[in-house]
This record gives sequence, structure tokens and C-alpha cells, in this order.
Amino acid sequence: MRDLSISARLIGGFLAVVALIAITGFIALRGIDEVSTHYQEGFGAYSERALVASGLEVALLEQVRAQKNYLLRGEPRYLDEAARWGERVQAARAKLGKQRLTPSDGALLAQLDASLEDLAQAYRAQIEIRRTEGIAAADRVMRGKAAAALVIVEQLVRSAEEQAAEEEAQALRALRRTRMITAGLIAAIGLLALGLGMALSLSITRPLGRLKSQLDTIAAEGAPPVEPAAQGRNEIAEIARAFHELVQKASLLRDMEARARRMDALSSRTARAQEEERGRIARELHDSIGQALTAIGLNLSIARRDLERRPEAVGQHLEEAKRLIGETLDDLHRLVFDLRPPALDNLGLIAALEAYARDFSARSGVKVDLQADELEPRLAFEAETTLYRICQEALTNIAKHARARNVTVHLGQSESRLNLTISDDGVGFDTGGAADSRAAPEGVGLLNMERRAEELGGRFQIESAPQQGTTIRVSISRDPRGDHE
Repeated sequence: MRDLSISARLIGGFLAVVALIAITGFIALRGIDEVSTHYQEGFGAYSERALVASGLEVALLEQVRAQKNYLLRGEPRYLDEAARWGERVQAARAKLGKQRLTPSDGALLAQLDASLEDLAQAYRAQIEIRRTEGIAAADRVMRGKAAAALVIVEQLVRSAEEQAAEEEAQALRALRRTRMITAGLIAAIGLLALGLGMALSLSITRPLGRLKSQLDTIAAEGAPPVEPAAQGRNEIAEIARAFHELVQKASLLRDMEARARRMDALSSRTARAQEEERGRIARELHDSIGQALTAIGLNLSIARRDLERRPEAVGQHLEEAKRLIGETLDDLHRLVFDLRPPALDNLGLIAALEAYARDFSARSGVKVDLQADELEPRLAFEAETTLYRICQEALTNIAKHARARNVTVHLGQSESRLNLTISDDGVGFDTGGAADSRAAPEGVGLLNMERRAEELGGRFQIESAPQQGTTIRVSISRDPRGDHE
């Protein structure tokens, strides 16, 4: 569902609700129609039977009345009237036999037939007895016969009325069931529509909520989101992807601007450091080598003067000049080594690092454990210089700030890359403030190391925590010139 557009979701939900309403209406109408049809058939049949039975009862009463009139008056017209009502009784009986009957109704109908037959026989006998024996004797023959038939007819009428009432009650019960089913379906549709509405609402509001949460996080922390707030192909997902791309680009631009500011600060501090280094070298040349050369020249002048006056003192002045020359050579050697150690050009990176590590341990008292793989063939000039200067800068930082006792330097290689790791057991620092720390004067060393690695397309990483020591990892290509070409 998350891949559907919002308009498609709305239309789909609307059509689903409409379809359910239509299905419910169809079920309700069909149920009502079936109840109505069944009620009409059943109620009509039993009502018609009740009417037929009532007609039979009326015809029977009229027949008995005509027979009574003939018995009392003896007029032939009453015989004709009784015959006509008798035909109506038989017609009603025949029609009643064609109605829907229950087994008990069938038994009553059989009793009615017997009673009507008994009544007809009694009527024929009554006519004969009246001529021969008189009215009183004829009345005794008919007594009770008509009443028995009427009782049966009344039972048939009541049975038909009761069954019609039962049909009506069943129809009402079925109608109530249909209404209950319809109400249940409507409630189910309402709940389903509510569920669909909530699902649709959540499918829209949840991504928007995640998007707002990302905005709040960016506003509070400035950290870009890892992934878009919504996935899929709908409008919200497209907005989330566009927002994510925009934030990523803004974050990249911000990082580039921060890097540029750091590089500007580094360039300015590097220039100042270079000027300070030039000043230091100038002071070294002036204070140490210049003074030593002045002293050497003075000793040689004194030796030349004493060569004529006091030849025995010349040797002492020459020895002093020789000592000063040796010290001056040592100072020159140290100064040249600081600028670029000859071992780096003559013996390679590992030998230069070993020499520097020994000298560093002797000057600082920090133990350095150098572990290095064999580097064959020899590395490119740029790679050797960069790794040496990074290691030199790292050890200088350790001596100034780390208060460490032990340092491990590991230089390894893979097929195409060189990996330098420098670890110490010093006081460490919070890497969360690494960017701020690099802006401080003591942080120029970190910036220098990072810049040197990045100039060769390498990677520079710092891992540290307070009282947990510091680890610097550098990875560069074996042949930086080939990479840049």
C-alpha cells in the first residue's frame, strides 16, 4: 500500500466502502423481499382458506335455515333454497380441499365430509318422516346433525386463522432477523471504514511524523538523517527522498565549508609555523653555529699570534678549535636531520623511522615499539616522505600532550595500500571535540597529519577517549603519483 499514491489510496478506500454498502443493501433488500414473498404466500393461503371455511360455514347455516323453514312451513320453495345452499356447501368444500392443509386440517376435513354426509342423509330422511309421521318426528331426526358439522367448520376457520397469525409472526421474526443482520453489516462496514480511514491516515501521518522528527533532529543536532523518512513511490516518499537528498547535499556543503575553513586555518598556521621554523633555524645558525665559528676563528687567530711568541701554547688553541669544529658539525648534523634525515633517502622509510624512534626515546624517555613489514619494492618518494612526517608529527604531539609511557608504531601493507597505526597509552581526549581541538595551536599537528594524508588521496582517522590513550590510523596508496595521474 505504501507504493500507492495518496489519491489512489483515497479512491481505493472510497470504492471499497461503496462496494461494501452496496453489498449490504443487496443482502438487506433480498432478505426483505424473501420475507415479504414468503409472508404473502403463506398468509394469503391461510387467509384464503379461512375465508373459504367461513363461506362454507355461512352456506351451511343458510342450508340448515332453509331446511328448518321447510320443516315448519312445508313450502316447496324452501326445498329449492336448501338445494341451492347445499350446492354452495359442496362447492366450498371442494375449494377448501384444494387449499394448503396441515395433517390436522386434513383430519378435520375428513370429519366434515362424514358429518355433511350424515347431515344429507338425515335431511332426506326428515323429508320422508315429515310426510308420514309429522313435524315433531322429523325434527328429532335432524337434531344435533347441523351443530356437529358447524363445530367442525368453526375448527377449520380457527385453524386457518391461527396458521395465518403464525405465518405473520414468522414473517415478523424473519424481518427482525434481517434487520439485525443488516444492522450488524452496517456496523461492520462502519468499523471497516474506520479501520481503512485510520490505516490511510497513519500511512500519511507516520511518514510526515518521521519527517518532522528528522527536522527536529537536524535543528537540534545538525546531524543529517541516515535514510529518507518514507519509502515507496508515493508523493510523501518522493518528498522525503528529495528532502533527504537536499539535507545530504547541505551537510556535504557544510562539511566542505568546514574543511575549507580548517584548511585556511591550517595554511595560516602552517605559514606561521614555517616562519617560526625559519626563525628557529636562523637562531640555531646564529646562536650555536655562528658563535662556534666565531670562537673557532678567535682560537685560530690566537694560535697564529702565539706561533711566534709562545709556540708551546699553539697546540692548546688548536685542540679547542678542533673541539668547537666537532660540536658545530654535530649541530649541523642535527639540524639537517630535523629538516630531512639522510637515512630516508639513503636507506628507506623503515631505517629512517628506526633512527628517529631511537632518538625520540632518548630525548623524551617514551618507549617506542616499531613494527614494520618489509616494503618491497621501495616506496615512492611522496609516500615515504608523507608517512615519515606523519609519524614525526604524531610522536611530537605525544611528547607534548599525551603524557604517555609507551608508543606502538605499526607500518603494514596490502596489495595497493600502506597502513600506518600509531597508538599510545596516554591521557587521550574527547574525539567529539576533535574539530575544536584542531583549531587550537596544539591542534595544528593533527591538521598537518590529516592534510598530508589527504594530499595523497589517503584516509586519516583518530580514535581516543579520556584516560584511554589515542590511536591514529593512516592509509595511503603505495604509488600516490599513479593515483593522481
